[in-house]
Amino acid sequence: MLNEIHHVSLHDGYIEPYGFESLPDEMFKHLFSLFAQSTNADGAELSFSDKAYEIKTESYKSEGGITTISLKMRYPSWAKAPLLTLGYGRRNLNIFRTIRDGKLGEKCAIEQVPIPYLVTRVEPGIIMDKQSLAWLTPCARCLAWMGLDVKNYLAFMHKKPQELE
Repeated sequence: MLNEIHHVSLHDGYIEPYGFESLPDEMFKHLFSLFAQSTNADGAELSFSDKAYEIKTESYKSEGGITTISLKMRYPSWAKAPLLTLGYGRRNLNIFRTIRDGKLGEKCAIEQVPIPYLVTRVEPGIIMDKQSLAWLTPCARCLAWMGLDVKNYLAFMHKKPQELE
């Protein structure tokens, strides 16, 4: 059973544990209905504050996954600006290392993190939507919680997205 996740922010090296009770309830419910769809090739679309975002989860397995949240640009409509990449794991540090080592510029000195973990990396596209910084952390924490909870994994892998609503 999942009791807490350790959130590692690569931009400042801060590590903070959090529990389910700290997650915004409405945000969690809304994202839960989108998570299974985010594992599809096209990802899931999230509309917020008159903007459209893509949530795309790759390499999702029972031990964790990697999700990217991007701003969908209006012009050209096919363009996306990655805002945040998050990785979450519950068995080993492989996903943490993938996210950490993919960071542009100065590398983070963090070598070990407690398991289970959420690691977040702010992407250069954040300059296109600095206001999203207000909600990206709680969003990432919700996505990591639903991705790491084993009962959710079974639901996501065996049901169609509309059955999860």
